[in-house]
Amino acid sequence: MAIDYRTERFQKVIVCGIPCDFSDMRIDRSTVPEGRYQYEVADDNESQGDPSRVRLGIMVNFLGMLISDVPLPLINDNVLWLQEGDFEWM
Repeated sequence: MAIDYRTERFQKVIVCGIPCDFSDMRIDRSTVPEGRYQYEVADDNESQGDPSRVRLGIMVNFLGMLISDVPLPLINDNVLWLQEGDFEWM
């Protein structure tokens, strides 16, 4: 079940220097305002709750969703592999 963007309370994070809204729930994409970018975050394979990659969609190890005003730097297979310091909780 996905929740409504307009009613969700987001946590602020910075991903690769880009401010984003983060939710640990799946957001109904149809409720996100036009012009905002939507991504899903996966944790590491050990399920420790550490963000490891960002994609447009995550099926395995879903950790949460990111919403940003500018696009994140996805590469090659449309994934952003996160290194230490790339994902900062505010």
